[in-house]
Amino acid sequence: MMTPTRPQSITIERAAGVMIITWLDGHRSEFSLAWLRAHCPCATCREERREAVLAADPLRLTASPPPSTEVVDAEFVGNYAIRLTWGDGHIAGIYPFSALRMSCPCVQCNPDGAPPLIVD
Repeated sequence: MMTPTRPQSITIERAAGVMIITWLDGHRSEFSLAWLRAHCPCATCREERREAVLAADPLRLTASPPPSTEVVDAEFVGNYAIRLTWGDGHIAGIYPFSALRMSCPCVQCNPDGAPPLIVD
């Protein structure tokens, strides 16, 4: 049986810092906005994560503020994904519904914890 990857509804609760997806099969996934931002699937963020893992010295200091975890806008990308606009203007990440469903953080879907949204 194929895992349903189409949402019935998506709610972003900004004050609570979560995005809730109710899937067509009735399953509910609740993603932390901080987790979504940390796993942004855009090429720039994926490359930054890859470089951080490959760095010989894991201590990395930056003068810039940390990425925003505030969602200021969201839009569907076709019938397959959602694009989030973050408070710092970052808009490049397109979150495919299939990847979100596979990364559902509930213990029923992923008892060992949510896997990365997209493997880098």
